Amino acid sequence: MAKKYVPAEMRQAAAKKAAAPEKSVPVPEKSGLPLPLPATAITAFDVADTGYENVGAYDLLIPRLTILQGLSPQVTKGKPEFDEDARVGNIYDVGLQENFGDSLHFLPVYYTKVWLEWAPRSSGKGLVKMHETSEILVQTTVDQNGRQALKNGNYIVDTAQFFGFNLDARMRRSFIPMSSTQMKKAKRLLTLATAEEVVRPNGTTFTPPIYFRTYRLGTVPESNAEGSWVGWKIERDVALHELPDWERIREMAVSFRNSLTVGRVKGDMRDLESEHPAQRAHNAQGEAL
Repeated sequence: MAKKYVPAEMRQAAAKKAAAPEKSVPVPEKSGLPLPLPATAITAFDVADTGYENVGAYDLLIPRLTILQGLSPQVTKGKPEFDEDARVGNIYDVGLQENFGDSLHFLPVYYTKVWLEWAPRSSGKGLVKMHETSEILVQTTVDQNGRQALKNGNYIVDTAQFFGFNLDARMRRSFIPMSSTQMKKAKRLLTLATAEEVVRPNGTTFTPPIYFRTYRLGTVPESNAEGSWVGWKIERDVALHELPDWERIREMAVSFRNSLTVGRVKGDMRDLESEHPAQRAHNAQGEAL
């Protein structure tokens, strides 16, 4: 077999690379893959005594992604959460205080629905309870504002939840709640996902799992007679198998989904009311959750 010809300049470049001192591989600040490290650092940190020995899945919360609104604390000077770089309409990781601007690459892994019980705004109590089934609705009646109200004055808001990976944050586990005017955006994502069709070698077809495709999440101004807000814009992006290292990502997706289906991990609902206080009063501001 003839030996493959390699130009001299390529041989020289390879020799220089081999002789170069070890260093980490530069990656973008926001990447879809884990942060690479030099071999010495990998050895130093790849240990059994991590300090997480007593941490279980029940101890973890999945960071929440939201769209910042006019009353969000991140854009309100004087609030502890104020972020001088944040703007209305930005997609924001609330728990980790990270701003992703007006666009995000997202891989959904699991969809579920919850029914949030809110106290009247005047009570100052905010979110009271998260109901995981719709059974609570049999105890409600429709009030003058069109809300499902309980006898105690609280009201129920059905909320869609998408759990998945934020591909712009090195595959960070995240979740996005959507309710009120944004429920139609949740239906759009589900409609796009369930419309996927893959052809088997024998010619038959099947609907792939929700993590078959990634989505580009953007923001768009919206309004109705009760106010204005910034809502979600959802568009198809590349299929999972078109991403680098997609098989490993698929394994991560399956593992994450399994943890969610048995209830071992939950989304971070803390301080949810502080994001859209006006909406709690009358479903205004679009509740872009």
